[in-house]
This record gives sequence, structure tokens and C-alpha cells, in this order.
Amino acid sequence: EQRRDSIREVRTFSCMKGMIQDLKARAPYYLDDWKKPDNLMTVVNAIVYAFMVQLIPALIFAEMLDRETEGKLAVAETIMSTGIIGVIYAIFAGQPLVIMGVTGPVAILLGTSYRISSDLFDVDYFAFFWWTCFWAGILHMVSAMAGVVNFVWYITPFTLQIFELFIASAFIYSSIRELVTPIQLIDPTTSTSDRSVALAGLVIGLATAVICWVFHFAETWSYWTRLMRTFLASYNMVIALVIVTALSYLPGLDQDGKLSRVNIRVTPWNWQPTYDREWWVNPMEGIDINGIFGAMFPGLMFYLLFFIDHNVSAILSQLPKFNLKKPPSYHWDFFVLGVTFLPCAFLGLPPGNGLIPQAPLHTRSLCTKEYKEIDGVKREVYTHCQEQRYSGLLQAVLMFVVLAVLTVISWIPVGALFGVLLYLGCVALHGNAIWERIELNAILPKKRPPVPVVTGVKSWRTVQLYTLVQVACTAIIFGVSEFASVGE
Repeated sequence: EQRRDSIREVRTFSCMKGMIQDLKARAPYYLDDWKKPDNLMTVVNAIVYAFMVQLIPALIFAEMLDRETEGKLAVAETIMSTGIIGVIYAIFAGQPLVIMGVTGPVAILLGTSYRISSDLFDVDYFAFFWWTCFWAGILHMVSAMAGVVNFVWYITPFTLQIFELFIASAFIYSSIRELVTPIQLIDPTTSTSDRSVALAGLVIGLATAVICWVFHFAETWSYWTRLMRTFLASYNMVIALVIVTALSYLPGLDQDGKLSRVNIRVTPWNWQPTYDREWWVNPMEGIDINGIFGAMFPGLMFYLLFFIDHNVSAILSQLPKFNLKKPPSYHWDFFVLGVTFLPCAFLGLPPGNGLIPQAPLHTRSLCTKEYKEIDGVKREVYTHCQEQRYSGLLQAVLMFVVLAVLTVISWIPVGALFGVLLYLGCVALHGNAIWERIELNAILPKKRPPVPVVTGVKSWRTVQLYTLVQVACTAIIFGVSEFASVGE
């Protein structure tokens, strides 16, 4: 009997090995994560920055989610989900610098599950949604306990650079598409007012992106005081949104109130779900055994999506360049990610995972930066990072504040949102290793800076071939994501 008990203990330890190691590594730092930060203003700036880079895409994906689910899930559910899962992750995860949120692929998957629930099983969507989240959460927790997350160690810079380039390209393409499409769809016989409104949306989007981009580099300016430059760089998106939202109400831009703004169905919001239902979802109402097990398929799709997206986000947020001192926690964090499916299931909220590129941008905002010339190229060098839990927690808490002021959110023109998305895509592109090599290919060989990729590789054609393979992989992923009707 004792021998059987000892064997059982060994098997349990082997099964839970990754999670146990993560907890042992991170536990000594947990109280330190809650200590007063060395630089309080850096953390405050990071809270606002993370909140803005989280909120803008969330509003965009909420619009997409509204269309995909025919109004079952929309802005209110997306913002509430972002706040709840963000708070859970910031408190219980091992590595709190990763910020959580709802993404475009989640909106597409939920739209697919919506069609499956009605077309294939003819069951209540929210009961089907509950079981989808249940199966996905179980898969996350079991795989974390079984050590499947060890595969993240096989994710190399080759893959990470492709993901960075893909996300940047997708953000840039989506923003430009959404800004230009309203102009293309205008009927030549329509009134001048409609054409003016469509063009105004494009102008507002481009103006937002330009303001954000200019203020992004304010810390490198020689104008004004250092405090003023830091303020402009840290709050560039807030400043841009305030400016363009105010300008959007000028009579010449918003003719007859036709300019498209964030769609809040009921303002002020009455703290009720967008769709006519109760908040608490009954998993056994309006569904049969076929629907319960049929939900395993979209649940598996969520698991596969989050296994890649979340772990890549975690890796990018802990790159060596950020100079972090505290260890990672992949197994335990993936288990916590599985736990976040539970409130989403019971409340009927879209699930979320670690964000790309927002999570690494959050880490960057917490770093003390210096601009140094290295190998003839001016680069950002990160000397210290404020590793704590306050920024991730409070940016999630601010989402609940947004729910209380949805009327204000409804003032923002949609063009401004896509302008910020265009800016985020450009920021993600700036500094990507593949993009840097593409730029180097456009420079004459004798004028290329003496960076390691130039001086450390014998044949430049090797660099070109390597870059070409990465660009081709990015193009395939981008093509499948944006154009192939795989999920239809």
C-alpha cells in the first residue's frame, strides 16, 4: 500500500512538474510584486498606456463581434470580459506583465460557433457557448498540468519574428481597409453629403495615426521640458482621441450627424446584457446532449488558438531585451488562462488571452529607456523594468470605469479607432527584425550600418534567403487569416 502511494505521488509530481516548478520559482516574488514601485510615474503612465492600447482594439473587435453574432455579444460584453479576465490574471498569474483581452480571431471563432449552434444543432446559443468555454477551459487546465506547455521552448526567434510581422501587417491592413472601404462603397449617384462623411472618416483616421506617431517620439525631442515630453509620449493616444473627437463635431466634418461613431445600443447603458437575456447562463437550458458534445469542436479551436497566441504573447513580453529579473511562468499561467473561461461561460462573455502586440508594448512602457548608437544605428536600450502587478490590474479595473461612461465612448468616431489601430501596427512593425532586414536590403552594401546581421554573416544572400522565407511564411498566414474562407 505504501509502495502504491509513493508511485502515485511520483506520477502526480511528474504530471504537475511544470506547474510546481513555476509556482516555486515565482512564489518568492509575489509579495515583491505588490510593493511600492521604484518609479511610481512610470507605472502610472504604463497603466494609462496599457489601458488605451487595450481599449481601442477591444472596441473595434466588439463591433466585429456584434456583426458575427447578430447582436448576441457586443461592446458591453467585450469590455466587461476584458476587465474580469484581466483582474483574475493580474492577481493569480505568475508573470503579470502579460495583459489579457479579446482579439479578432476570438470574434471570428465566436461567430463560427454561433452559426454551428443554429445551423447544425439548433440549440440555444448561450448554452452552447457555455459548453464551448467549459471544454476549452478544461483543455487549457489539463494540458498545463500535463506539461504540454513545454512546447513553448521550441518557439524560436524565427517564429516570433513572423508573428510580430503578421500582427503588424494585419493591424495596418485592417485599419486601411476599414478607412477606405466606406469611400469605395459610395454610390456615384449618392449625395455630396454622404461622400463628404466617408472622406471625413478617412481624414480623421489618418490624422489620429499621425498625431499618435509624432508624439510617440516626443522623448527624443529637444523642445520643452523632459516632463512635458514624457507626458506627450505616454499619453499620445489619449491626446489624439480627444483632439480628433472634438474636431469630428465641427459642422464641416460631421454633416447632419452622419459620421460613424462607436455603436452603443443603449446610452446611458443600464448594466444589462446587450441581448435580451439574464446575465447568468443556464448550461442545461435549450440544449441537448448532441449540442453539449458538439461544443467540443469550437472549444478545441479556442484551445489551439490560445495555445499559440497566449504563449507567443508571453514570450514576447519577456524577451531578453527588456532586461527582466523575475522568472517566467508558462505552465501555471496557462492554467490560470483556463480558469478565466469559467466567468466567461457563466456570464456569457467572450473569452480572451494574452495580446499581441499590446502585451509586449505594456512591458516596454514599464522600462527605463535610453537611446544609444549601436553599430552605427540609434536604438532603444532598456536598462530597467518595473516588474509589478499594479499596471496590469489597474488597466483592467479601468475597463469597469468605461462601462460606467459608455455614453462618452459613443462620442468617439470609428475612424479615430482605426487610426489608432494603424498607429499600433506601425509601432509593432518598427523594430521588427524582419522589417529591419528588409530595410537593409534597400540600402547600398557599402552604406549598410555595421550591425551583427551585416558583419556576422559571410554571405548576404544567406540573409536575403532567410528573410524571404520568413516573409513568405508571414504572407501565407496573412492570406489565410484575411482572405481564405476556412472558417465559413
